[in-house]
Amino acid sequence: MFCEKQLGEGSVAKILQELPSDQAAQLREISVMEWCPVEPVLAFHYAMDRLYGSGDLSVCTRAGHFSAGWALNTILKIFVRLRSPLWLVEKATSVWSRYHDSGVWEFEQTANGRILGNLKNFQVRDPALCARLRGWLVGAIELTGGKAPQVSEPRCVCRGHDYCTFTATWHE
Repeated sequence: MFCEKQLGEGSVAKILQELPSDQAAQLREISVMEWCPVEPVLAFHYAMDRLYGSGDLSVCTRAGHFSAGWALNTILKIFVRLRSPLWLVEKATSVWSRYHDSGVWEFEQTANGRILGNLKNFQVRDPALCARLRGWLVGAIELTGGKAPQVSEPRCVCRGHDYCTFTATWHE
């Protein structure tokens, strides 16, 4: 959905052409609400970055931001009404296992307008996925009333840490 709406008609087909045929076939067969192996998803993100990004994975962050908007306006819509970024993030991560077979989120609000989230025991170690998660968190905070959200990742398994830490700040 992000690709067609943000990158243009035909972008998905163009990206899929860049993938090995078996991975492209896997992605053509899944639905939005379905679990699939992470390898073809990551390959898709890297191809998307090569074709439509600037090499810094910011297009993956944009995809995550878009994904939050889609999820929070469809399957997680009830959570948006409560307008608490911490509550939303905690509840949204409860569906994490529907899409991922490893990883546990731990969140805490360290101050008004600041959340610290640790993603532990996640077997996927990939910068594209981390970029997408940062974008998702920004989108989720915006949709629950947070203004000017900023998300950083001071700890990341891709940089040798034992788990990822995401820090989100926003204005009330």
